[in-house]
Amino acid sequence: MTPRDMEAEQEYHAERLHTLARFVAGRGVVHGLEVQSISETDDGLEVTIEPGIALDGNGRPIVIDQVTTASLPQPSGNELSLYIRYDEIALEPVPVPNTDDAIDDESTANRTLESFELTYREGTSDDRTQQPAVEIPAIETDCADTAAFSQRLLERYHDQYRSSISSDSETGVFLGSFERTPDGGWTDSEASAPREFVYDHELLFGTIIDHITDTDNPHRTPVEREPPDIPDDITAVSDRLDALETEVERVTRKQATLTRYIMRKTLTERARVFDALAERLERRTSEGDASRLAREIATAARTASGQMCESEAAYRSHVRQVLEQLIELGDRLEGATTEASLERYLRSVSDLQETLEDDGPILDMAETQDRVCEAADALDVLVDVVPDE
Repeated sequence: MTPRDMEAEQEYHAERLHTLARFVAGRGVVHGLEVQSISETDDGLEVTIEPGIALDGNGRPIVIDQVTTASLPQPSGNELSLYIRYDEIALEPVPVPNTDDAIDDESTANRTLESFELTYREGTSDDRTQQPAVEIPAIETDCADTAAFSQRLLERYHDQYRSSISSDSETGVFLGSFERTPDGGWTDSEASAPREFVYDHELLFGTIIDHITDTDNPHRTPVEREPPDIPDDITAVSDRLDALETEVERVTRKQATLTRYIMRKTLTERARVFDALAERLERRTSEGDASRLAREIATAARTASGQMCESEAAYRSHVRQVLEQLIELGDRLEGATTEASLERYLRSVSDLQETLEDDGPILDMAETQDRVCEAADALDVLVDVVPDE
């Protein structure tokens, strides 16, 4: 065996573990790694970190087994954000025997020490772990098929977040933001984003069990007022009914206002998304029809936002008309986008068509329209290839 064979074998197993950690556990602090202190020196800063473990954006473990102090250059400003990154140090170089040109180097490392690197950015960080907005399917009946429901939920989550691997330019783990105090020291910044933490299985399982076994108030919904006493005479009953009618009228008006706002919001969002899609498609010289159609969909949304939002019937009629354009756009996008992103778009348009056919609540239709906009915004337009002349 050559050094290359042994390195390939080690890299294979390491990559498997890193990939599993990346997509199953995520990125963040597993435990510890609190910033104990930051002090200034003649050469810069000395940062002391408590022991702990973290997983970086590539799923690699970052381990500090004892209180460690690292040096950093002096920042130019009064605010900084600290990150910890995975690092490796090659040790014990040994000569490479004659391997018939299987490796170019004359020596290679006999050991590799897993280490870490402490870095910082100027200013406070606005990096926040983006929590996935999981779309929970509607339960059709009280006796729902739990297996089918579970499968639908997993399919939606997979389509949204696992159908493609995103490249993460920042693989380090955020440890916090700090600001200089008037006396020259450093303290936690009030504008700091929260530290990233890994969600282990015990946390998630414990949360589920607590939710299931709390039969009184599992969502911890605050009770704003005590329920009224039941009246015991006709006059009190009449007064109570009048109060209930007034409350129902108030709730009805509030719901109507909210519905108009949501209808207008979906139209405004559709105009924005499809205008942006039209601009992306215009860069492809062969997709003029698709770009024009996307622009027409956006224009129709802007026109309707001032006319259709006072009537649910008019809103439904408008969505039915636009549905034909959405379907036609999907046909014209074949070959202009990646198959995965086009498939998500076509599925969302199909869901909108089913909602229209069911003639369900207007809020369900607005929610389905939003999913169409999300899928259209996520369309991955391919680069146009100019043929050689």
